[in-house]
Amino acid sequence: MIKTTTPIGILLLAASSLHGASLAAYDAAIAGSGFTARSTTAATFDGSNIELFDFGAISGDATFEFIISGDPAAGGQNGYIGRADANPLNSLRYEQWNDTGQLGFTRGGVADNTFTALNAASPSANTHVTYRWTQTGGTMDLFINGVATDSIAGATFDMPTGPGHLGNVAEAGNEGMIGTISRVTTFNTALADADITAHADAWLAVPEPSSVLLSGIAALALLRRRR
Repeated sequence: MIKTTTPIGILLLAASSLHGASLAAYDAAIAGSGFTARSTTAATFDGSNIELFDFGAISGDATFEFIISGDPAAGGQNGYIGRADANPLNSLRYEQWNDTGQLGFTRGGVADNTFTALNAASPSANTHVTYRWTQTGGTMDLFINGVATDSIAGATFDMPTGPGHLGNVAEAGNEGMIGTISRVTTFNTALADADITAHADAWLAVPEPSSVLLSGIAALALLRRRR
């Protein structure tokens, strides 16, 4: 029993360290990027709690980057990523209403915009997710791990600006995501594709802990069979 549990415990510790290193690499890449606001502390949500966050002065074109994971099935009909107090009708969604299992964004009373690409599913594993808004034409582009994945044009939307919330509508709300937002970075401009890819690549340069853990467990199982 000891021979089995001790290596797995070491693998779990290594996986946690790798995730921290991955986030540190991303933070270093963002440091000189001209961001408007950012959070370098992970926030975990249970579907009802919130985390206060100031999105900074955002107007017109904008880019929001997240490193995010969660459980869309456990979150009910929808799950908020974030919303600002100044323009509460506009929200970014981890799981778009109604049980779509897809990322999206909403202008209350106007439209629930759902990304339909296969890779636009609400991520269960840590993923670099970027929303890029271009005011002219009302276009929201979605990037997953630095790759252009989907786009919606002709939308009516205002990106969150100033103080607001992550993970839920507001205090005592009940439409929050279940999961973790490890990083948030906002830009008051539509970043070039290459910049978004570079930021994602900085985070992806360190292997995701889940893949390292699974590989390690598989190797341990193989060793046990050979004994």
